[in-house]
Amino acid sequence: MLTAANKVHRLIRFGLVGGANTVAYFILANALVYIIGVQRELSAYFAYALILPFSFFGHRRFTFRSRGNAMSEWVRFCVMQGVCLSIIAGVNAFSKHYPASLSWVAFAAISFLIPVINFLMMQAWVFATRGKAS
Repeated sequence: MLTAANKVHRLIRFGLVGGANTVAYFILANALVYIIGVQRELSAYFAYALILPFSFFGHRRFTFRSRGNAMSEWVRFCVMQGVCLSIIAGVNAFSKHYPASLSWVAFAAISFLIPVINFLMMQAWVFATRGKAS
């Protein structure tokens, strides 16, 4: 059972790893659109896919300090990402009616929603069998 202090420390660690991932996603997605000229929808998915391995290993090792089966956790992590990709698709579908100059708004919405959902799913499912928590 986690103490209140351990829960706070885990949330801080999640914020550090997730924050780094979110900043990397936001910068990469915007660079793809505004510098390279990739379509908004494609850049959202491509940027997201590029940061996935970093996110998994950062959260597995640092946030949740898991000693569970890495392959099982990777599979659950990928399923969780399917949920997140659905959210990206929904935000993109909603935002495609707005000018491309407002792409940053869609990326900001994604950058908020994904971390919240990720933490809840990682805590309850992806790394739930991590063994003794710290």
